[in-house]
Amino acid sequence: MIKIHRADPLFRSVLSLPHSRAEKTRKTMSCSNMTMWVSSKPSLSDASSLSFRSFLNPFQVPSNNFASCSASRSVTPIRCGLRELRGHTDSVKSTQKITKAMKLVAAAKVRRAQEAVVNGRPFSETLVEVLYNINEQLQTEDIDAPLTNVRPVKKVALVVVTGDRGLCGSFNSSIIKKAEARIAELKDLGLDYTVISVGKKGNTYFLRRPYIPVDKFIEGNTLPTAKEAQAIADDVFSLFVSEEVDKVELLYTKFVSLVKSDLLFIPCYLSHQREKFVM
Repeated sequence: MIKIHRADPLFRSVLSLPHSRAEKTRKTMSCSNMTMWVSSKPSLSDASSLSFRSFLNPFQVPSNNFASCSASRSVTPIRCGLRELRGHTDSVKSTQKITKAMKLVAAAKVRRAQEAVVNGRPFSETLVEVLYNINEQLQTEDIDAPLTNVRPVKKVALVVVTGDRGLCGSFNSSIIKKAEARIAELKDLGLDYTVISVGKKGNTYFLRRPYIPVDKFIEGNTLPTAKEAQAIADDVFSLFVSEEVDKVELLYTKFVSLVKSDLLFIPCYLSHQREKFVM
């Protein structure tokens, strides 16, 4: 309905009409909060407040009221009761609780994995020191040790270690880019090569590129074990001892923090000069 304010002249003119005329059939028009009564037989006189001309243009309406009317018509109403709104609110709150619990569980898993890596690093560094000391001792004695034999390099085995999952930034892509760059270097040097791929992401990448020779595809479990690492070492050992390859290179990442990991390229080539590699 079109409501007329009490201060409007049209409202006062309607109140001054005779009672019999006011009871005639009325028509209503609606917009915002103003109401206008129109007689079923409007007068054609300009002096009458309910004339036909006043019906067409009774008074000036502020532009903001028309804007609010048009805006309200363009908005799709939400046909939902209070009970449904409360149900939606409870559903959102429940989802927030679940995601918060998942976040806490993931943070605990990452913290345990980080502690395992940091706590195991002193052991691996000490093991590297022991192996280098043994190698230096073997160089001075007349002992036949296949792993210490130095021969001309004709073929290189490149061990590429990647992850099993994605959504980890440049963790996998940096390793694959470095492997591609090293393969290009070996080609420029005129050396033959083969790849040992460890990890699902690396396996998928090399499987889609049949022009890159791959000796073996190895997939690990979520929690790597010493048995799986021994299997990889046995493959590398057999290639080197059987003289199928003359040099072994290892490409992997070293954990630094949750947001950073260093790319390490280790030429596993034993020489008289000692090189220290931090595992």
